Amino acid sequence: MRHGALLNGPLTALIGDLGHSDKIMIVDAGWPIPKDLRYDICLTHGIPRLTDVFSVVAEELSIEKVIIDSEMQNHGPEVYSEVHRIIAGAAAASGEPIEVDNEPHVTFKEHAKSVKGIIRTGECIPYCNLVIVAGLAFSPAPRRSPI
Repeated sequence: MRHGALLNGPLTALIGDLGHSDKIMIVDAGWPIPKDLRYDICLTHGIPRLTDVFSVVAEELSIEKVIIDSEMQNHGPEVYSEVHRIIAGAAAASGEPIEVDNEPHVTFKEHAKSVKGIIRTGECIPYCNLVIVAGLAFSPAPRRSPI
């Protein structure tokens, strides 16, 4: 069994296959996803939340940029604030800045055409969607010492 935060095998493989500037999406329960890009971890309404998934992914992936559906700020301000908290924590942990963009929903939807995978959450607040652009990880993550 893995020691890392992410235990989902298909998501671990998706993240492990990402190269610099590859993109993935984490989306709400209503996002339409083509079968070949679908990583569906939705269990029920609100489980898991978008921020639960993003927090774990942010621990596992070097992030260069996060693109946020700008409607999230209006429809899910608490989710929007939590996303920014997670970004700040990931930047502090990596010692590298993470660029953040907000895009109108119409523009944001176009990213679905160029991502490596789309992770569907149980988030039931509309427009709670984001794109993660993979960064570079030339230095290894700190290793956990065995107990």
